[in-house]
Amino acid sequence: MKKLSKLQVFGLFAILGFLLYGNTLTHEFTLDDAIVITENDFTKEGLSGIWDQLSNDQFVGFYGTKKELVAGGRYRPLSMVVFNIQYAFAGENPFFGHLSNVLFYILNGFLLYLVLSKLLPKFDGKLEAYSFPLLVSLLWFFHPIHTEVIANIKGLDEIMAFCFELTTVWFVIQYLENKKIQNLILVSALFFLGLLSKENTITWLAVIPLTIYFFTNYSNKKALPVYGALLLASAAWAAIRYQVVGGSLSSVADNIMNDPFLEATSSEKYATIMLTLGKYVQLLVFPHPLTYDYYPKHIPIVDWGNKWVLFSILTYITLAGITVWGFFKKNLIAFGILLFVITLSIASNIVFVIGAFMNERFVYVSSLGFSLILGYGIFKLLENTTLNKNIIWGGLIVIFGLYSVKTISRNRVWESNLTLSTNDANISVNGAKSNVMAGGILTENAVKLTNVVEKRKMLKEGMVYLERATSVYPEYIDALILMGNAKWELTKDIKQALPYYYRILAINPYHTNTLDNSYIIIEQSRNADDKINAYKTLLQYNPNQLQAYLNLGRTYGIEKKDLKNAQLYLETARKISPGNYDVLTNLGTLYGISKSYDKAIEVLERAISIRADIAKTHVDLGLSYFFTNQLERAKKEFDTAVQLDSSINRLQFPI
Repeated sequence: MKKLSKLQVFGLFAILGFLLYGNTLTHEFTLDDAIVITENDFTKEGLSGIWDQLSNDQFVGFYGTKKELVAGGRYRPLSMVVFNIQYAFAGENPFFGHLSNVLFYILNGFLLYLVLSKLLPKFDGKLEAYSFPLLVSLLWFFHPIHTEVIANIKGLDEIMAFCFELTTVWFVIQYLENKKIQNLILVSALFFLGLLSKENTITWLAVIPLTIYFFTNYSNKKALPVYGALLLASAAWAAIRYQVVGGSLSSVADNIMNDPFLEATSSEKYATIMLTLGKYVQLLVFPHPLTYDYYPKHIPIVDWGNKWVLFSILTYITLAGITVWGFFKKNLIAFGILLFVITLSIASNIVFVIGAFMNERFVYVSSLGFSLILGYGIFKLLENTTLNKNIIWGGLIVIFGLYSVKTISRNRVWESNLTLSTNDANISVNGAKSNVMAGGILTENAVKLTNVVEKRKMLKEGMVYLERATSVYPEYIDALILMGNAKWELTKDIKQALPYYYRILAINPYHTNTLDNSYIIIEQSRNADDKINAYKTLLQYNPNQLQAYLNLGRTYGIEKKDLKNAQLYLETARKISPGNYDVLTNLGTLYGISKSYDKAIEVLERAISIRADIAKTHVDLGLSYFFTNQLERAKKEFDTAVQLDSSINRLQFPI
């Protein structure tokens, strides 16, 4: 069979890319797309926000300030700049983001083929019916474990980084072959761009020397200019990154959703890491089931006696033995193992905690090691003249067929946050992240419904996920606040909703969203005694809540007609915030009703000095002046009130 031309190979990858991932083009933004695109202020500035992306941690555009959520921060400006360009021309249309991922993925597959063809000439075309580099490239390209990267627009950072890593290797070999200085410059420039795409490119400082050792006859001495170019690019990147995000790799998380090992002993931490390393191997060999939620507690904290930890240890000892045996023989399997381990190392949690136990996207590049080993095994079987080739080809077709079915079906799950979270919550049953996401989205959608029956049904469905999340992780604040919201929407009973908020305040008495939500639903209650008890309970967690004292004063005064207690709580609120307009005006009204006109004048004059555009405040002050026989002042305030609000009838005033 005639060998395919490069153009034909590119066409093949283009066709396969759209066949495998074409069903993602109509998908919505999902998961971390909110952080990098739809809710990122820098991205939404379009072209004018590019400098902000280059000069800030990746999270700043989302949170509005620098937050130390994960060790080492995140500095991946190149993909962020691409998102800015996409947003400038397409706004919040996800089509172009998904299309970019598919196109870059096709480029990944083609570049991989080119690089392997350059590195593996002894395999390329050895058998007329097929090409070994093409076989390996296709095995990598079809693997379903890549779905998270391609189907999630945010995954562009991984795809772009691999493009630059592969082209760096290409020009490394080009330089070694012809010693042209422009190739050396390209090595440095491309590696620098790879580092700006994603930090894990740094692992190729080890992969590239191994590539030279395994696949060329060039000595380290001849490769020294290459190593110098790579180190120069790395130093420039490290200096820039340090200026932007700093250099600390210590854990900064205060909850297990950002540091899953927070509650584990040191021994348990490394036993669990060993468990996840074994899980990666399992998913490469048998990629099912797949999930985005490998967060607590889908992956359990385990000790060294766990059977799967022991199996993982045995697996890696075996891999280490094969690597040692094959290293000096320059065996392809040894290189595949080293490639897998080295590129995964930075995301393994061994060096520093990355904020998750594991994720499928972390083996996007590492899966090439597995594909090399699998491809080599298939190649050797085909080379064996005693075996029936049709059986081997049939097996290969089955592999590609199963990979395709899994990839395409998994893509459908990524259609929206709702489909993703509800699907994966039933895979990661003990995963708090997917369960809270599913419950939150269902609750949010339910609130928008007008049909009462459908609304209640959806709320109850959402609460199933949220209850699961809170049972898995009882201190999960996101789950608790959503559960409180859902309970309120379902029952309109603060006695059922508020206990979830109280659990949050027991963890963090100053949690702003929880306090705000509490005030909103308490004010909607029709039972004054329930409102009073609820506010008093809130004050037990945080005795300095201005809003709670203000609302208590209003409830006592307006609903209970208890002026004594109303005055007590409003005056306490004033002590906390002497210049608060709402507190002052409410006190002014209370003093007026109590006929303490001098006090009313004092607080209302202070209120108007803060905000003079509210007609009612001028009316109240005018009345206090009137009852203290300051008629000219009273008339002036009444006139001002009429000027501010033309609907006021001037004749209603006593003067």
